[in-house]
Amino acid sequence: MTLRFTLLSLLVAALWPATAQAWRPEGYAALALGFSLQSIPAEQTTDGLDDTILTNVMAARTGVEWIPGISTGIGFWLWGDKNVNTEAESVQFDGISAGWDVTFRIPFSGGVGPYVRVGRHCWSAVTSGLLDPWSEDGCSAMRSAGFNFPVEHDLVMYAEYSTTRFQDIDADSLLAGVQARF
Repeated sequence: MTLRFTLLSLLVAALWPATAQAWRPEGYAALALGFSLQSIPAEQTTDGLDDTILTNVMAARTGVEWIPGISTGIGFWLWGDKNVNTEAESVQFDGISAGWDVTFRIPFSGGVGPYVRVGRHCWSAVTSGLLDPWSEDGCSAMRSAGFNFPVEHDLVMYAEYSTTRFQDIDADSLLAGVQARF
C-alpha cells in the first residue's frame, strides 16, 4: 500500500507542474431548473402514511475551476412555488437555501463527462397541509452527481441528480441546467 501511494504521489508531482502551467483558474456561473420529490415521514401526515410531494426547484451557482476537474462554488436554491398556504388541505413544501460545494469532474474528450459534487447548505423550509404544519431552519449535507454536455467552448449544458435532507424530510431532485465560463 505504501509503495502504491509513493508511486502515485510521484506521478502526481511529476504531472502537476505541466497541468498547472497550462491551466489558469476559470470562473463560472450556472442556472438550473428541475423537479424535486420531498418524502414526508408518516408521523407528520394527517393520514399516518408516508407522503411524497413533487415541487419545482431552481438553482443558481457560481464558482471557480482551480485545476481541470476540481472546482469550488457557492449556490442558492429555491424549492416549491414560494406561496405558502398555511390553510392548505394538500401537503405543500417550500424552501430556500444557500451553501458551498466542491465538484470533482472527469473530463473526457471535448469536455463531456461525469461529475460528483459534495457540499453543505443552510436552509429555511415550510410544509403545510400536515397534521402539524412544519417550519424549520437548519444546515445539512448536499450531494449531487451529473453529466456535462459542452455546447460551445465556454457554454456547457448539464443534467444532475441531487439529494439532501431538511431535518426529517428527504429531498431528491433532478435538474437540467446551463453553465457559462468566464
